[in-house]
Amino acid sequence: MAKEPANVQQVNKIERAAEDRALQNRPGSRVILTRLFLIAGLVLFAFLIWNSGLELIGKLLLQIGWIGLPMVIVPHALVIVFETLGWWFAFPRNGCPIKPIKIARFVVAAKAIQLITPSISQAGELLKIQLLRLTGVMSEISVASVIASKTTITLAELLFLSLGFAAILIYVTVEPALVTSATVGILMMCIAVAAIVAWQRIGIFRPFVLLSRRLGMLTAFCDRHEQFMFDTDSLLRSHLTNTSGFWLSAFGYFLAWLSGVLEAWVFLSLLGLANNFLSALLVQVWLVLVTRVTAFIPGNVGAHEAAILVVSTFLGLGADGAMAFALLRRFRQIVWIALGLGLMAKMSRAQRFPLFG
Repeated sequence: MAKEPANVQQVNKIERAAEDRALQNRPGSRVILTRLFLIAGLVLFAFLIWNSGLELIGKLLLQIGWIGLPMVIVPHALVIVFETLGWWFAFPRNGCPIKPIKIARFVVAAKAIQLITPSISQAGELLKIQLLRLTGVMSEISVASVIASKTTITLAELLFLSLGFAAILIYVTVEPALVTSATVGILMMCIAVAAIVAWQRIGIFRPFVLLSRRLGMLTAFCDRHEQFMFDTDSLLRSHLTNTSGFWLSAFGYFLAWLSGVLEAWVFLSLLGLANNFLSALLVQVWLVLVTRVTAFIPGNVGAHEAAILVVSTFLGLGADGAMAFALLRRFRQIVWIALGLGLMAKMSRAQRFPLFG
């Protein structure tokens, strides 16, 4: 067979390289699906706003005025404070190696990323680890603190949902099918939390290392990172045995969940709607449940608005009031997302290299 000329070989090589780059830049099926969910959510959001009556929604929002506008943004600061405390107490026994104000900045930045990505991706938690590493915190401490805080925030969420659901059952007549579904869901969450705690007691990485040794797979990776995995497992077990730190972390996150109820009450009050604590609790509990079910939608766009409309109909607040409430939540999210992204940009410049480089 005749050999191709050198110039033809060079052209073929360039074409193959171009094809490889095109394949690498082509979005994967998961990215495409995420974009479709986002588009569908935006369409649903726009339809709900239009169908509820733009003029009626506008009247409700205008009655807040410039004086009331800060009250749309400020209550969320309580959530940040308590989440900062929750994460602070999730660090090892010798305490968090950086100042609380820096932890608060990390929380704001992580929540911003979490709000613009599907929450199921846990991008916010990964960012927390990256931010700690850029600050000079050791890898094992960074990873252990984030895993421990994720455990306690899930425990606090379970307690919040349980107490909220119990309070609602006392004062509100609920369909038996809904009671059964919610009870099953809470029991499943209890089992999941218990399984996570048991896994941490055994060792998060220990089963992986043992399986790798037995099957003879990824042994080089395990040898290279064995000390990191061992130290991380030790720190997690230490956090579980440090009962005061564990429960203080869970309590901080529980107060953060309750602060969400306070925010809902403030929004209802600003709009002149039913502003009792039980209504705010019902709205917040329902939104937390919907957030978990629609974790694959970026920012839960459309899903939150539909959920607010459902619970508002149950409370007799009207579609215009529901969408006005939803728009206040989105406005607050946009402000805090902008703040979080601004903090990320500032931290990136301070480190003189990109956060995700």
